[in-house]
Amino acid sequence: MTTMKAPTRVLPDIFYEDPERIEDDMQQEPTISLLAFMLRWWFSQRPNVFVSAGGFLFWNPDNGNERVGPDCYIALDTDPAFVYQFPNYFIWEVGKPPDFVLEVASPSTARNDLGRKRDLYARLGITEYWKLDPTGGELYGVPLMGERLVAGEYVPYRLNAEPDGSVWSRSQVLNLDFHWDGEQFDIRDPLTGGTIHPVEMELRQARLEFDVEIEIERRARNAERQARLEAENQARRLMEENQRLRRRQSEN
Repeated sequence: MTTMKAPTRVLPDIFYEDPERIEDDMQQEPTISLLAFMLRWWFSQRPNVFVSAGGFLFWNPDNGNERVGPDCYIALDTDPAFVYQFPNYFIWEVGKPPDFVLEVASPSTARNDLGRKRDLYARLGITEYWKLDPTGGELYGVPLMGERLVAGEYVPYRLNAEPDGSVWSRSQVLNLDFHWDGEQFDIRDPLTGGTIHPVEMELRQARLEFDVEIEIERRARNAERQARLEAENQARRLMEENQRLRRRQSEN
């Protein structure tokens, strides 16, 4: 009789070293918080998507010190309720690494994001790795860069430049566009070209509803005008017909 192994659930008897202090993590926080909020909202209607901007990724159940803390990460086709049973993202419990990882540059983390973390994420099998630089490229060399894992190596996505100086690139995993306008980042829906921020979505919806109301009123006015013209034409035709009848009667 085969005995099924129960999930580990916790990491017993493992010593956790304190993570290194990041001196300038406050510089990253506004961008990380905004983007994580947008992504959480966007995927909130999909029950099989886990989005996090906290905790660590663990990949070795025998060594709790083998971990990494991405700024934001997303796992598709995953039960978020199951993942939240654990204090961190344990890859061996979830059964897969995240599909998407995002790092936001700061002076103390940029070199690590470009080197050690990039190599680690590739080794863990994370499909997409994104790097966003709030300085506009002083730390990473470019404002934003997305890469897709191909045969164990990250290959960059095309960075598209617009006439206004903004740049953007598309995530194939998320089917979203990451955009930099020279001052701040945005995440956009390729289908509409609009931001996925809920406030902006509500404004667009309000504008759409207003436009619909205006269109309904316009059509109603046109229908009323058309009905009035048809009534006037009919009255004129009746008057002309009556005049013809009177002429015939007078002739007879």
